[in-house]
Amino acid sequence: MKKTMQRRSLLAASLAGAFLWVAAMPVQAADTAVIRIAYNLPKDHATGLYFETLAREIDKLTASTALHLKPRTFPNGQLYNDTQLPDAVSTGAVEIGQMNIGFMNGPGTEALRIWGLPFLYNSWEALWKTEDNPVFKKTFDEQFGKFGMHMLGWVQYGTVDFYASKPINLPADMKGLRMRAFGVDTSMLIRDLGGSPVSLSSQEMFQAVQRGTIDGFITGPTSVYSRKLYEVAKYGTTLGINYLSFMATCNLKWWNGLPEDTRKAVAQASDIAQRTARERAKDDDRIAKERLKEKGVSLSELNPEQRQQWVDASRGLYEAYREKAGPQGSKLMEIVDAANKSVGVQ
Repeated sequence: MKKTMQRRSLLAASLAGAFLWVAAMPVQAADTAVIRIAYNLPKDHATGLYFETLAREIDKLTASTALHLKPRTFPNGQLYNDTQLPDAVSTGAVEIGQMNIGFMNGPGTEALRIWGLPFLYNSWEALWKTEDNPVFKKTFDEQFGKFGMHMLGWVQYGTVDFYASKPINLPADMKGLRMRAFGVDTSMLIRDLGGSPVSLSSQEMFQAVQRGTIDGFITGPTSVYSRKLYEVAKYGTTLGINYLSFMATCNLKWWNGLPEDTRKAVAQASDIAQRTARERAKDDDRIAKERLKEKGVSLSELNPEQRQQWVDASRGLYEAYREKAGPQGSKLMEIVDAANKSVGVQ
């Protein structure tokens, strides 16, 4: 399949070098095509496990289809970082990429903002039950379609909490802190808690804290450990602000152009990768917290009443979501509520 690398450009001029590199990739024979899979975390993270498993399974499962896809993976922001991937996938600069809704804006994202609501799920199992609901996933896929993308599956990340160079125990401790956010949703949370959100790629967090540009960040314990952020952020919370999954999306035009049997094989590969990453993420999250304590990170342990202060402080985000997302958002909230009730608190 011969590919053209002439794309409508929504990306910054700094990406020109990456485009030139990709354009130099050799064109394959008619029954074989090289595809690019880009994501923003290390290979050994649960998120990386999803994409590396996806690549292997695509190679294997499409070997006997009308088009044999040969994936190349680009982990840890090597090709595009988390802020750039929405444009990279929607324009076809990569075929498949990790999607962080926090870096997407505009009409069509309102319902998707449920993804970033804090304290949304009461357990991993409630998260997975929600994601497995066909109505929930279909809504996400339809909205991604408005941006020229097709949703392949959920990419397990883990829990998300605050980490800083100063102690954080209660919402009042957030006042005046400059905290790195990963997009719109976490920015609004930090703002509502009295902090000042700063938008940075995850690759920039270490030096930003080290230099005093920011006081901390919101991210997961697995990222804090794998990126050695514990060297600059010695305090963290154990609130479970989010049980978080990213999404794997592909360029819609590319997806629609695949032979039917190849599309089915790619979808099957994503299902396998999704199950594999889920099994890994829960254990990794627990282990990372233990290792952070060993590295000298103080993780706050709160009683139910103290934790409720955080929940109450974030309620305004729910009101704003219901207003902007309308009936579609209300339906998604009903699915989440049903999942939380069905599995209880783990």
